[in-house]
Amino acid sequence: MDIFKQIIEKFKSGDYAVSDHAIIEGRKDGIDPKTVEKLEYVAIHGKIIEEYPERKRILIYSEIEEDAIPVHIVVDYSELEEPVIITSYVPDSNYWIKYQIRKK
Repeated sequence: MDIFKQIIEKFKSGDYAVSDHAIIEGRKDGIDPKTVEKLEYVAIHGKIIEEYPERKRILIYSEIEEDAIPVHIVVDYSELEEPVIITSYVPDSNYWIKYQIRKK
């Protein structure tokens, strides 16, 4: 099975963790209330927009429809048995095209 599919399956089954940093940063950017549930939604339904294989991390994008805000999360999968959302934020349009392509 593809490693990214395995990661998604871990999120679907609840076998993942969310760092305090991801919760704090997400709340600062307006991903609140139910921050953890919203970050889980992004992990399951989002699109991988960047991969960092040397660090075993991926950047995932999705829009939280109920809040109408774009969200990025970084997932660390160095321990594949329990991937971790290590940070979350609302991307700045000054640095992203359609929140999915990094501007050069």
